[in-house]
Amino acid sequence: MKKHLKLIIIIIAVAAAAAGGLIYYLTPDPVRVVAADTGDISPTLKGTGKLEGDRGITVYSDVAGTVSAKYAGRGDRVKKGDLLLGYEGETQQDQVEIAETDVDYSEKILDAASENRAKYQAKYNKAVSDIENCKTVYALLESSIMAINISDQQKSYEIREQQKVYQNDILKMQTEISDKQADLAKVEADLKGIELKGGDSEKKDPKKEKEVDELVSKAQDYQDDIKKLNDKICDAQRASLCLPQECMDPETYKQYTLYQNQLETVTRLWSEARTDKDTAQSMLTAYTEIYSDEQQVEQNKLSLDKAQRELDRALGGTVSPADGIITECLVDVGAYVEKGVPVLYMQSASGYKVKMMVSKYDIDSISEGQKAEVRIGDSVYEGTVEKINQSAENDASGKAKVIVEIGIDTDKDMIVGLDADVTLELKQSAGVVRIPSECIYTDDGGSYVYVVNGKTLEKKYITTGLSDGTYTEIKEGINPGGHVVMDPDAADYEGETVKEEM
Repeated sequence: MKKHLKLIIIIIAVAAAAAGGLIYYLTPDPVRVVAADTGDISPTLKGTGKLEGDRGITVYSDVAGTVSAKYAGRGDRVKKGDLLLGYEGETQQDQVEIAETDVDYSEKILDAASENRAKYQAKYNKAVSDIENCKTVYALLESSIMAINISDQQKSYEIREQQKVYQNDILKMQTEISDKQADLAKVEADLKGIELKGGDSEKKDPKKEKEVDELVSKAQDYQDDIKKLNDKICDAQRASLCLPQECMDPETYKQYTLYQNQLETVTRLWSEARTDKDTAQSMLTAYTEIYSDEQQVEQNKLSLDKAQRELDRALGGTVSPADGIITECLVDVGAYVEKGVPVLYMQSASGYKVKMMVSKYDIDSISEGQKAEVRIGDSVYEGTVEKINQSAENDASGKAKVIVEIGIDTDKDMIVGLDADVTLELKQSAGVVRIPSECIYTDDGGSYVYVVNGKTLEKKYITTGLSDGTYTEIKEGINPGGHVVMDPDAADYEGETVKEEM
């Protein structure tokens, strides 16, 4: 009997346990839910960026040459005017010496040309004056001779005709002398040109010596021809003077002879003056290139000034154009650089900024002039949005984002390149549907929450708006008063029957 009683007790206990387990299994699990409400959201945007100077500066080489010294390197802070690079300057010194030689040579050429031109100008001026004087005296003598009364008109006519012949011959020979003088002047100019080009060199040039000998011989021939023509002119003048002068009384004839002798002298002087004038004029024409000589001197002086400036730049080296920090040095000592190529990069130290990348969802909430908080290490600074780039760039994950530049209000010297945490207060949204941010999850399909549909827990995708960290705006998917699951283990109950607990 006792054994049967124990068995009955055991059976009843097992049945009670089974009934209790079944009741526990069939009871829905409780999940916490919250109701969406309407209210205000004051969102903030947080991000990170790199601290930079307010502008980048490229430093260019002032000269072409070999770098002899580096006075600043990457990470150094420099002041405006500080020496950054030094150069050897040998190339620039060579250019200065060449330019000085060119100036000296061109000045010698110009001095010689100016001296000769002045000499022939004085000779030309004297010849012109002598010609005018001869014209005046000749006219007076001719008038005096014509005034003498010659009784024998026929004889006088014949004498005059013969005199005309002599005078015509004299004029032709004088013209020929002028031509010879012009040719002689050209030869002399060629000789002078060879002399100037030869400079101070003592080395003999057989070809040039032969050319000089030929010109000297030609000049001698012209001089001989001119002498012969002058002798013929004198003979013709004497013949003209020796023509018989009939019908004159001794006193008249004496006066007539005196006039004729004076006329001969004036004629000779006149001829010599014309020759001097033609010769001087030809030589002045040969020295018309004196203007180009002057231009060459000025050009060589300009080249010397330029070479000297380049040498001064090389000796002075490349200096910093502004206060800043060197971020990269592109050359080393011993390297040869061309003028105008970049040699250093630096960032100015007149101000600092942080560049932060912002997504397309947040960029519309940012505007220039907006205040920001910038944290670098343990230090916090006030900042202002100074620029929003109008061209997006890809971040490390390949997503297009917009760079926002935030200026920092500080006079402190800072280290560029450090990471900076930025907090921006975005535009406030009032009277929007909102739920706690911790209720929202994301996957490749977007943002979603968990809701209880009937008694089953389900995933539901939504469209979110602004967030202040505590609450997130719901644009689509949840209505005011709608329940959403607020349980960290909600994903474990997806598809199961649950019981809401507010």
